[in-house]
Amino acid sequence: MNIEEINSYNQNPKEGVNNEYPTPKNSFRQPCLQMVVGVRNTGKSFLTSKILAQAKKDKTFNRIYLVSPSFKSNEAYFGDYINPEDVYEPTKDSIDNVIKCVEEDRDEFEDFLNRMELYKQFKKDIAKKQIMNIRPDDLMLYMDLGFLDLKPPEYKYDKIEPPKSLLILDDCLGSPAILQSSGLTKCATLNRHIAPLETAHSGRSACGLAVIILSQSYRMSSGQGFSRVLRENLSLLTLFLNKQEKQLEAIKEELANVVDVDLFEKAYEYATKEKHGSLTIDFKPKCNTMTFRKDLNKLIKFPELKCECNK
Repeated sequence: MNIEEINSYNQNPKEGVNNEYPTPKNSFRQPCLQMVVGVRNTGKSFLTSKILAQAKKDKTFNRIYLVSPSFKSNEAYFGDYINPEDVYEPTKDSIDNVIKCVEEDRDEFEDFLNRMELYKQFKKDIAKKQIMNIRPDDLMLYMDLGFLDLKPPEYKYDKIEPPKSLLILDDCLGSPAILQSSGLTKCATLNRHIAPLETAHSGRSACGLAVIILSQSYRMSSGQGFSRVLRENLSLLTLFLNKQEKQLEAIKEELANVVDVDLFEKAYEYATKEKHGSLTIDFKPKCNTMTFRKDLNKLIKFPELKCECNK
């Protein structure tokens, strides 16, 4: 076989933005699309609360939403991280309503940026002692915005960057939230691009929406579960021990194109052999050595997965 390189199709495109939220080295990339799968009482809510606790420490999210019919029973796990007004019953509109909230947060952010530009212009006028020459309409606008008090606009979150949000779907199998909602399909395919910005900011072109789905089943033949489109777009998959051979075979079948099945089987057996043990597979790890984790904080390293990072 002979290889000849030709002078065509050799122009590199401009690099785009990746819409990632900043996260520490050992934390998962965000905004994620994650499923946490385990039968009842395996520890799904407890594990998710650990994710929320780390996210709070890292300041990963500004706002966390929950769609669930059982918030009260899981309030001990989620109550410290989710405001009651951000909890929704699983209806066909609940996910769409969350997306609307994310878009409203986006609008507030862009409005703040516009007000900051106006305030900068106001300060320039003041510095030049041209206050008396400001057009009456502009002066009224400055007054309405409170600029005459020489107080700059305030943003509602700690850091001036596009809002960062997380949606948790808990105990929603068979509900209208997943069977009748167009919002779920949008989350499955476009979660990093939800609430696009007029102008890119902080290396992002959209606010994005991280999604964590807690489910008792990975796949359901009755059509009551989460679609294959969603499963194939996952960035993270957390599995607890499942004794149903058909479920495990279904998981291996769908993972075959993205991870080494032999390594998965070894990691799964090790991670789930203890009670409440879990395996998390990171399909977009920051380093190949971080592909498999037991209980979130124990890396399962295989010599086949070489470190390709620069550190």
